[in-house]
Amino acid sequence: MHVHRNLRSAIRAAAHTADSTTALYDGVCDAAANTGTTYAYVYTQSDDPTAPTVHATAGDTDSAAIPTVPTAPSAGVTTVDTAGGRECHVPILDGDDRYATLSVHIADDTPAPTDDLRAVGQTIGLAAAKLTAEAARDSLADDLDVEQRQFRKLHSIAAQMIGCENERAIYQLAIDAAENILEFDICGIDIARDGVLEPVALSTSLNAADSQRLPDDEGIAGQTYQDTTTIIVDDLHARPDAAPAKDAYRSLLSVPIKDLGVFQAAAERENAFDDRDAEVVELLMAHVGETLSGLWSAHALRESERKYRTLIEQSHDAVTIHTRDGFAFVNEPATELFGRDESTLLDLAASDLVHPDDHDALTPITDDAVPGDDHDTFDARVQRPDGTIRQCEVSTTTITYEGDPAVLASIRDITERKRHEQALERKNDRLEQFASIVSHDLRSPLNVAKGSLELARNTGEHQHFDRAADALDRMDSLVEDVLALSRQGELVAETERTTLAEIAADAWASINAPDASVEYDAAAIDVDADPGRLQQLFENLFRNAVEHAGDDVTIRVGSTPEGFYVEDDGPGIERDAADTVFERGVSGTDTGTGFGLAIVREIADAHGWSITAVPAGDDAPADRGARFEITGVPVLA
Repeated sequence: MHVHRNLRSAIRAAAHTADSTTALYDGVCDAAANTGTTYAYVYTQSDDPTAPTVHATAGDTDSAAIPTVPTAPSAGVTTVDTAGGRECHVPILDGDDRYATLSVHIADDTPAPTDDLRAVGQTIGLAAAKLTAEAARDSLADDLDVEQRQFRKLHSIAAQMIGCENERAIYQLAIDAAENILEFDICGIDIARDGVLEPVALSTSLNAADSQRLPDDEGIAGQTYQDTTTIIVDDLHARPDAAPAKDAYRSLLSVPIKDLGVFQAAAERENAFDDRDAEVVELLMAHVGETLSGLWSAHALRESERKYRTLIEQSHDAVTIHTRDGFAFVNEPATELFGRDESTLLDLAASDLVHPDDHDALTPITDDAVPGDDHDTFDARVQRPDGTIRQCEVSTTTITYEGDPAVLASIRDITERKRHEQALERKNDRLEQFASIVSHDLRSPLNVAKGSLELARNTGEHQHFDRAADALDRMDSLVEDVLALSRQGELVAETERTTLAEIAADAWASINAPDASVEYDAAAIDVDADPGRLQQLFENLFRNAVEHAGDDVTIRVGSTPEGFYVEDDGPGIERDAADTVFERGVSGTDTGTGFGLAIVREIADAHGWSITAVPAGDDAPADRGARFEITGVPVLA
C-alpha cells in the first residue's frame, strides 16, 4: 500500500485549497484519514503532555491514543508504538517557526515513511506560514479601516461643535462621540466651578446617582485637572486614592479638558483602556475645550480664531489652515513634517509640498463652501527639501478663516505603517517564491538525481553517481541563493553614511579573479545605506562581470547624478535581454542559478532604489560592456 505517496499528494492538495489555518488542519486530517491511515489529528503541545491542544481530527478518532504524544517536541518525525500500529508525530515547520504537530496512525504492516512525512510537515508548515501572514495582513487592514473611520467621524463632531450655541449641546456631542464612535459604555464630563468638579454630562447608561461632586484637587479626577495630564488606571482597586462612584468599576481613563474640567470613562473589567484610547479621547477633548473657550468668550470671532490656533498647536499631528493665497497657519508638527520653517511654509501653496501625482486629491477652496459641510480623508505623499518622501493621511474640512473660505487639514505621518504593510506584502511574495522554487526549480535536479541513482543501481556504472552528485550540487546552490534572496528582500531598517569606493573594495577582495581589475571613479561619493547589503550588491555585480566577461575583465564603479553605476568591458547586454536579466532563474551561463542579479534587485528595492541594465548601443563607448545603473540614491554632501 503506497500510503506515503497518496498521503503527500492529498495533503499537498489540501494545503493549496485552504483559506485559513483551521481549514488547513481540517483538510490535512481528512486527507490523511482518506489515504490509508487509521486516524489523524493536528495538535500543539501543552503543559500537560497527556492533554495536548487538538485543532483537528479525522478517521477512527475513538481509538486515538492522545496520551501517547511525546513529552517534548522534536524537530524530526517521532514514532510511538500503539495497539495495532504506530503513531508518527510530524512537526509542522516553516524554517525555525513551529506551528503544530500532525499525528497519523499507521498499521503494523505498513512501513513508516519518515522522510516523506518530514516533507509533508514542511509542506503544511509553508502553507500555515502563508495563511498566518495573510491573516495578519487582513487584521492590520481592519484596524486601519476602523482608525480612519473614527478619525473622519471625530472631525465631523468637531465641526458640529463649532456651531453649538450652548454648553449642553457641546457636552452631549462629546458624550455621543464617546459612546457611538469610541464605544465607551460608562463615561461622563465634569467641569471645574468654584473649586469643585461638577458633573455636567453622563452617558445614557448612567443617572445622577452614578456621579459625585468632588473638590478639584482630590482623587484621580482632581490630579487629572490640576496637572492637565491623562491618567490610565488598569485596576482601581489597587489605587488608594481612587474613589469610584460604584465598586463594580475596575479600570479608568481620565483625560483633562484643557484647564476647564475632566472627562472620565470607566469599565467593569481590568485593563480596559490603552494609549490609543487616550490619544483619541485627548483629540476629542481638545475640541471640547476649545469650543467651550470660544463659547465663553465675549468676543466670539476673536475667540473662534484663537480656538483653532490652540487646538491645532496642541495636536500631535501636523495641522494647517490653507486659503487661496497659500498657508495662513501651520503648527510646529507641520514644520517638522514638511522640513521647512514657519515663514517658508507661509509663502507656499499646498501643491508645492505634495507629490505631483497626488495633486488631484487636494481639497479645492470655493466661494460657496459651507464651514464644516465638506470633509475628506485621503493619502498623499509629502516631499521634503532633502529629497525624502513621507507617506501621510490627510483629513480636511472647510471652514471660514478671517471671513474667507479656507481648508483646515490634519496630517498624520503614516510612513512606518505603510512600511509595515509593504513588509507583509514582501513576506507573502517571498513565501510564494519559495513555493514556486520548491515545486519547480528544485524538481528538475531532484529528478536527475533520482534517475541517476536508479541507473547506477541497475547498471553498476559509476558515472551515474557523478551525474547525481552534480544534480545535488545544483540543488545546494539553488537553496543557498533562495536563502540569500529571502534575507536581502527584507526592507532596510537601519542605514549609515557609507563610502561607495570603500564598500566596493571590500566586495572585490572576496572575488577570486587575479587577472581582473576594478577602477573607481567615485572615491569620495558617500551614500546612506546598509553597508553589508551594499557590499553584497557589489559582490554579485562583480561576480556577474567575471562570469560573463572573462577572468581578465576590467570593471568600473562611478557616480551618476541620481546614484552610481557598475560597468565592465565585456560583450555587454543585448537590448532584448535588458528587461529580463533581473528575473529569478535567468542566467547567461550553464553553471549559474540565475539568482545573482535577482538578489541585486532585491537589495536595491529594500533601500528604495531602482536598478537598470543598460543595453549595448551604437552610442556606447567601444570599451563598454554590461552596465548597471542604480538610481534614486541620495548622494550625501
